[in-house]
Amino acid sequence: MNTHHPAIGNLLRSHSGIRRGGLREILEMIDGEIGLPVPAARFRADFVPTAARWDGPSRTVHLYEISSGQSFPDGTFDAIRDFAERLHEGTGCFTAMWIADGDGNDPMKVWDVRDELIWAR
Repeated sequence: MNTHHPAIGNLLRSHSGIRRGGLREILEMIDGEIGLPVPAARFRADFVPTAARWDGPSRTVHLYEISSGQSFPDGTFDAIRDFAERLHEGTGCFTAMWIADGDGNDPMKVWDVRDELIWAR
């Protein structure tokens, strides 16, 4: 998607601190605040979110996608879950997934790694 696409702009304005793509920057922020265990490469993600945001007080990475009315490409949600589980296991940080409408408005949380952790206990 073009960075000047109106939906991207709307999404980026939806929360303070949200960044286009941004997962590498988010991991750098986490490393600066609480530290990433070595090797940090274990947190490499096999997906690129439309946008991401770090909420330090809740220790949560928020990932954002714009809905095109279709599901994620095959394997994307599994990659997000894998990343979230590795991040939590290595740092205690959480990950939440948000979907905005096709115009980039009204992001709604659709998944949180905390839900997975509750069932895993």
